[in-house]
Amino acid sequence: MSTISASPAIQSKALEANLQETAGEVQVDPRFAPLKEIVSRQPGLAAKIDTLLHEVSHPYRNWKMIIPELRSFVLKNINIYRDHEQGPAAFSLFVDIFFTALLESAKNDQLTGRTLEALLAYMDKLVLNLNAASLLRYESVLTAFFSRVQELDSLEPQLMLAIVQSQHALRKMTGHIMLLRQGQQKSDDIHCQALRELMHTILFRNYEYWLSEDDPGPWFSKSCGDYCATWPGRPLLSAISHDQIHRHVEALKELAALNEPRYALEEMLELPGHMDFVRIYRDIPAKMTQGLASEKDVEFLDNWRLLFLFRIMETRGLSLIHEETLREINRSLVQLIRRQSFEQIERFFVTTFQLLKANVRRYPHTSLQCIQTIGNEVFQRNNSRLVEAFLWETVRFGFQYANVRGVDEDWQPIANPAHLTNIRVWLSLIQQEPKWCSTLFSALIINLRLSGTCVRDTDLFQRDITTLLNHPISPIYNLAKQFTKLMPVFFNEIGAEGELRDVSTELDEAHRRKDLLIHFLRKQAHVESSNLIVGFIEAIFTFWVDLNPEHLASYLPEEVLSQIDPQGPYVAEQHALCQRIKKERRFSSLSQILAWADDERDRYLALQQDISEVERLRFARLHRMYKLLHVKYNLSLPEIQTQLRHAIQSGFPELEELLTVLENETDPFICLEALLDQLENLKQVILSPQKFEPTEQIYHKRHIAVDIPSVYGRYSERKFDALGLTFRLETLANVYLERLFDTVSLSFITLATFHSILRCLRLFSRALQIDGISSRRLDTYISMLDSSTSIKRFSYTQHLDIMRGLSEGVKDIIYAYYTNIHQNNLSIIVPQIGYDNLLAKYHSSWDAKNMPENVLRISEIFFRDLIAATFGLQHLDNFIGKVIRTLEAQQDMLDRSTLDLLMTYNPDMAISPLDHQNPVTNNLIHLGNKGFNLMVLAAENKPVPPAFVITTEVFRCHKALQHFDRAREEFMRRVRSAITAIESQTGLVFGSAERPLLLSVRSGSAISMPGIMSTIHNVGANEELVEEYVAQNPGHKYFAWDNFRRFLQSWGMCNGMGREDFQALMDSHKGQYNVRYKREFSADAMHELAIKYQQLVRTRGFAMPDDPWLQLIGSVELVLRSWHTHKAQDYRHLMRVSDDWGTAVIVQTMVYGNLNANAGSGVLFTAHPYRKVRRVALWGDYATGDQGEDIVSGLVTSHPISVEQADIDGRDEEMSLERRFPEIYQHLLQISRELVYDKGWNAQEIEFTFEGPSADQLYLLQTRDMITIKKKEHLMVFLDSDHAHKHILAKGIGVSGSAMSGKAVFSEEHIRELRRRMPQEHLILIRQDTVPEDIREISMADGLVTSRGGQTSHASVVATRLEKTCVVGCRDMQVYEAEGYAQIGESRIQFGDPISIDGRHGLLIEGNYPLNEEVHILPL
Repeated sequence: MSTISASPAIQSKALEANLQETAGEVQVDPRFAPLKEIVSRQPGLAAKIDTLLHEVSHPYRNWKMIIPELRSFVLKNINIYRDHEQGPAAFSLFVDIFFTALLESAKNDQLTGRTLEALLAYMDKLVLNLNAASLLRYESVLTAFFSRVQELDSLEPQLMLAIVQSQHALRKMTGHIMLLRQGQQKSDDIHCQALRELMHTILFRNYEYWLSEDDPGPWFSKSCGDYCATWPGRPLLSAISHDQIHRHVEALKELAALNEPRYALEEMLELPGHMDFVRIYRDIPAKMTQGLASEKDVEFLDNWRLLFLFRIMETRGLSLIHEETLREINRSLVQLIRRQSFEQIERFFVTTFQLLKANVRRYPHTSLQCIQTIGNEVFQRNNSRLVEAFLWETVRFGFQYANVRGVDEDWQPIANPAHLTNIRVWLSLIQQEPKWCSTLFSALIINLRLSGTCVRDTDLFQRDITTLLNHPISPIYNLAKQFTKLMPVFFNEIGAEGELRDVSTELDEAHRRKDLLIHFLRKQAHVESSNLIVGFIEAIFTFWVDLNPEHLASYLPEEVLSQIDPQGPYVAEQHALCQRIKKERRFSSLSQILAWADDERDRYLALQQDISEVERLRFARLHRMYKLLHVKYNLSLPEIQTQLRHAIQSGFPELEELLTVLENETDPFICLEALLDQLENLKQVILSPQKFEPTEQIYHKRHIAVDIPSVYGRYSERKFDALGLTFRLETLANVYLERLFDTVSLSFITLATFHSILRCLRLFSRALQIDGISSRRLDTYISMLDSSTSIKRFSYTQHLDIMRGLSEGVKDIIYAYYTNIHQNNLSIIVPQIGYDNLLAKYHSSWDAKNMPENVLRISEIFFRDLIAATFGLQHLDNFIGKVIRTLEAQQDMLDRSTLDLLMTYNPDMAISPLDHQNPVTNNLIHLGNKGFNLMVLAAENKPVPPAFVITTEVFRCHKALQHFDRAREEFMRRVRSAITAIESQTGLVFGSAERPLLLSVRSGSAISMPGIMSTIHNVGANEELVEEYVAQNPGHKYFAWDNFRRFLQSWGMCNGMGREDFQALMDSHKGQYNVRYKREFSADAMHELAIKYQQLVRTRGFAMPDDPWLQLIGSVELVLRSWHTHKAQDYRHLMRVSDDWGTAVIVQTMVYGNLNANAGSGVLFTAHPYRKVRRVALWGDYATGDQGEDIVSGLVTSHPISVEQADIDGRDEEMSLERRFPEIYQHLLQISRELVYDKGWNAQEIEFTFEGPSADQLYLLQTRDMITIKKKEHLMVFLDSDHAHKHILAKGIGVSGSAMSGKAVFSEEHIRELRRRMPQEHLILIRQDTVPEDIREISMADGLVTSRGGQTSHASVVATRLEKTCVVGCRDMQVYEAEGYAQIGESRIQFGDPISIDGRHGLLIEGNYPLNEEVHILPL
């Protein structure tokens, strides 16, 4: 007989193992030959008996399959075998088979019952078909049969009791035999004696059983009251009373003492047998209301009658009439309900449920069946109020708890058998009208969540889930998910299949099944797997850690537990290994063991060479088994990708796209969008009205001794599978919902943050809707927040109100979907459950003396756990709460104007790295002219040092950042991140002495303000770091201390110190060492000078911090504040520039023009600044051994850029950049031509640095447009230029303007005095050099002449911008500003003296001369 299944195409390793294990040649016992010979001439019957005997003779025979086939065969062919001469022998052989089956299936009550019924049915039919003649042939084998049955009384008393209570009564068979023997001789006494002994035993066991049941008389009188005295059916009770049964027992004893077997047997047949008692019990309810006229009496007796029917249902000896009694109960209940008026229904519920509750402990199954019957009738009334009243009573009635008490020796969970029945009955009620059954569904959820459940694989509860999903559950979808999530059945593989089977087998076979603990685990996993097995494995791990066998008590029978030796050979090494893992891996919970990746585990175990290989393997296999079972029963994450791939192959190909996203994307928004899309699709499948055909491939094993499941295979149905996938994908989506918090900085909140908040809220809302939750209030406030983002003057308090509204929306959800549904039920159910039935995790919250507190505490835990399990709800609540707390903190800490300013701040616009453009700030306004041009150059792969721009967004909101620490800290994190990126690009480390990264911090407004605002160079050094660097790089000592000196000077000047303060120190130091130029200092002298600078800065109270990070932040602050200095304000006022532009801050890697003699810095124009031709011709200044600031300040002797420039300016062309550093020059020329000719840029002013002579050592620090070229220009010339040129005092560099005659001035006071006295006179300001602070004086004067600087110095740039006539670099002139005069050789110029200058030719001339205006048309 082949294994039975729904589909033979199943691929099952367990099946393969079963077939392999049970394969082999089967030898049919020769003694069965008569069975084959009798039907040998009938081919069909012969084949059938051959198959049966083959299965009976199989070493792994399956009686569950054999008995039905055998019963059918013997009953159908009874006449063929009876009439054959070998019939008696065949009868004995068939009886042998039945008895063998009885003994081998003794532990299986259901199979034993089926076998016994088949045997007695066979016996019954045979005996009743005998006649007097055939009886003689069968008398010996019948006597042997009766004797064999008699032996069961001592060997298998439970079997004997089953025979006593069988519908195929031996008493009836005996009566027929006695009838056939009438007239026979007394020689048959030996046969009568055997029958008498058996009949005596059967009657005695029958009476013994009924005496063990409650006496119906007293029970009836107590329940029925006074009415019982006159009830006409009372004689029926007397016939089954204990008094009457005792009389029968006495009569039986007397008959047993007689020496006349036949007479005694005939008398025994007159005594009542089991079926007589059954008939009386069946007749009593029908006679209870006969002859009653009073409606009140009828109503009373109806209830009592119902109670008596319950008694029948719960009396095991009456099992033969249980089915018809249940039908009668249901019919009675229906009649009772239909007879009630609407007003009486509620009272009927109370009365009926009281009756049920009083008897539920004794009759749990019957009570549940009655509730289902009442419910069916109630729902047919189609009245929601009636349904509600019924459901309320059902909840109050109580629940059948799982009461798991361990596992028996057959690996079966010891649990309440009515538990699953209760779940199924309640589900059947819910399914009648789901939208009305929230109360009952709630009660089911509460009972299961608080008391637990036990569902075996073999219960195939997957079918129940499918049935539920095929009902209209949409109105209670969230409750349906709350319930189904509690049921550990969301797997397709029934029993131990696939990898689970392989792993558990390898684990057990490692010690050849000798480890009793592991062997029992394997047997349970294979034979009767359930959700309990996860806890069993956790108990094993815990036992291995601390060697306390008490952890195993709930999972092992006592006889197995007593054999587990904590010091045994199979425990010692595992104890050592688990202790080590706990310590070294710092595992404090089993969840950490569960999360331990297989590859990491294997690498760790491979290192434990002192532990034997077999024990390492056993740990790995148990760990893997733990994971597989946790995934199966608890919907855990580790195998999610495997689950998805399986789903793709099993009818959900659309998940392929999701899998691709999850494997390739890290953005939580993208992953969540993909997950939610699929979850919405799955929800549509689940709620679809379409019904899908389940695929059941269920197999049964041959014999319980084989190490494969008793039931195994596969269950699949589209809605069921979709719900299981939903739970697993929601678990994964929760991980990404948590990651949303990392994508939105909620340390402080601005308008820009609300865009991200809104995006998150929409995802949370979708998650809730997927879970069957909707909230109009939540949706309304999300919509309001969406609208607010486009309203420019939406107030801060309005935003706060919206977020509080969202919080109220969450509260609405919690009330509508949790509190309102569950709270009343909890107050009823928690006391019902009691301490003993509560799950252990709730025990610590239980107080036996205070039930109200118990309800409150356990309800709180229940709601907390339930809300935490809701898809997206707790994340949403935490998210909204965090937003509100941040908004309230901002409101408490900031005034209204600062708060409004903060709200406009966009942190994402704060910083823009050069190598990774920020698209929202990639413009002149945010980056400033300098920053924007650097961004463009970097994008064109021009040699720009790594940098980032702190945009004008920070300047605009600077006040808010200063006053709100959270915003400032977030900004600092962005700066740190940008510094880290530069470190990665350069290989240098900020704040390191080994590979120091120094930075320049510069200003940069959209409207260029050259030299007006602060710049700090060489940020990131302190005395200690420089000393460490020098110790490692002694050849760079001069260079290192020079950089530190420069940093100190720029820091001091940005804090308000004057350039002259440092110049005085420099001049003094030069005098001390008798040098003319600073480059002539020794390294030690430069070190000494740097320390003097440091002392000077400290003395003035402007000491820079030693911490490089604080230096950087301080530098940024100085640059930002420099926008508000007087000189900056004066410049903007003079240039008519708005104060609102603000400045960006460029933080750039330092490159060093002072690195050595072959390094340098410079500023060039891409066209002649005076002639203003469009042709690219490099013009400007550079110096070697100096940084760029030296050039623009005019403090050093500079050289021309090109030979052409040197020729025109009358300077040494051999010193030009073109001659000395041709590669640098050519690279600059190439870049300039590309910008002007190819890119169409205006003529540019470019600041550059080179660290050596080769082209790849060139760096561009900034670029900006030159002054606009005009098509024609008005020029002033000397009327008699020859005469004027005879009085030239000095030659310099012409920067701007043309000829001018006027009076010499040296200060603002001089200018004001002469303006008052000679308002029409041109005033020419004479300075040694200019600093940004001189902008006011320059703007007030008409012309400017300096003794220092070149065409690219601050003086030149500012004068040109202000359109002043300017000559710079008159090196022969010494200026004494404080005394108010200038000396050129023997000539002295004093305040008010007449002088002239020529801005075109760079001339300073003594005296005033007549001028003439000329118009020059200029080439473009």
